[in-house]
Amino acid sequence: DRGLRGVKLVIADDHKGLRAAARRVFDATHQRCRVHWLRNALAHAPAKQRAAVAAMLKTIFAQETRTEAIDQWGIVADALREKQPKLGAL
Repeated sequence: DRGLRGVKLVIADDHKGLRAAARRVFDATHQRCRVHWLRNALAHAPAKQRAAVAAMLKTIFAQETRTEAIDQWGIVADALREKQPKLGAL
């Protein structure tokens, strides 16, 4: 027994059924998986630019605090918006 009790957070792909099940079955919060989010985001980038776009997007998750991550999100979105409007809208 490790002293764990209940499910507080479910991390999964952005699927309506999974979100609903996490809430209904576990009364838990759903968080979208970073890997799935990144893959889905990169599908909107031209193949030749995916490595550069991935590097930019990963800087969001490298921040120390939530506030810094939100600020970095804005910086990255602004940088992508002009040439990659779908990515900038994420």
